[in-house]
Amino acid sequence: MKYSIYQLDFYNGVRFGKGRLETTEMTFHADTLFAALFQEAIKLGKEKIFLDAVRNGALRWSDAFPYKGRQLFLPKPMFQPSVKETQEQGNSIRKKQFKNMKYVPIEYIKAYMKGEYPEKHLEDCKKIGKEGVKTAVAVRGHEESEPYRVSAYYFNAGNGLYLILGSSGEAAEILFDDLMESLSYSGLGGKKSAGLGRFEYVKKTVPDMLGKALRSGSEGASGHFGQSASGEYAVLMSTALPEEEKLKDVLTDASYSLLKRSGFVDSTTFDDQQMRKKDLYVLAAGSCMKNVFDGCMVEEKNGGRHPVYRYAYGLFLEVDV
Repeated sequence: MKYSIYQLDFYNGVRFGKGRLETTEMTFHADTLFAALFQEAIKLGKEKIFLDAVRNGALRWSDAFPYKGRQLFLPKPMFQPSVKETQEQGNSIRKKQFKNMKYVPIEYIKAYMKGEYPEKHLEDCKKIGKEGVKTAVAVRGHEESEPYRVSAYYFNAGNGLYLILGSSGEAAEILFDDLMESLSYSGLGGKKSAGLGRFEYVKKTVPDMLGKALRSGSEGASGHFGQSASGEYAVLMSTALPEEEKLKDVLTDASYSLLKRSGFVDSTTFDDQQMRKKDLYVLAAGSCMKNVFDGCMVEEKNGGRHPVYRYAYGLFLEVDV
């Protein structure tokens, strides 16, 4: 599988999160991108080939992670490293900083899992951007316009989000590029009508240290990482859900967190009124395990006119500790 980086630079603010107007998140998950790309595929008449490419394992991608200038960050592994206690590491402030870290520079991911993370880099992921409030106006029929405030995240110049794409075959890669190009004009996330979420992107080669360690679940769904190197772990790079028959094996010796995914169906033809998706619990990016899995496409009908597809496939980073 060929891996590429898509680096997104947003023109304005972005709005990702749990639906409340007063709060937002900085990043988005792999299933959010799938839903947005699927809508673009429908516009272009390519929904079937896109769905087939994903189901057949020709396309796999990560959650979105921040970048700061040239520095790329990965989700902090949910792995308890063995740390040699020193006076500095015993400091309660330092412990709190380690606990509150969400992302780790890619060059220090292995050091973090070995308990050797340089403390001088604890603040590296700060000053990516800031949360702000945007005033928008709601116009409903002939009623008087109603201004409201909506929270958004604004990236500092030179900063933004990136994702990792794994593709098998030139056709799948071109398809993804076409959909990303279309999506860049439509926008990603919430409140697109207020000007949020539009972006331009640059496609880049994955750094060697990252490319050699990446692996989709479809490439290694039958193996144990521990067979190739003692102490080797797989860090999940995307929100994903193991196949039911593999769930027990996947969670054995794993350190993981569950994430509830919900929200509304982004479709004008699904129902006459906006409908909510069913709650779905998936493994969060950063979960660590020794048994990999491919994942699945969850299909919901929920009384609507057409199925709703939810992306829950795995992309992993091998780390030998």
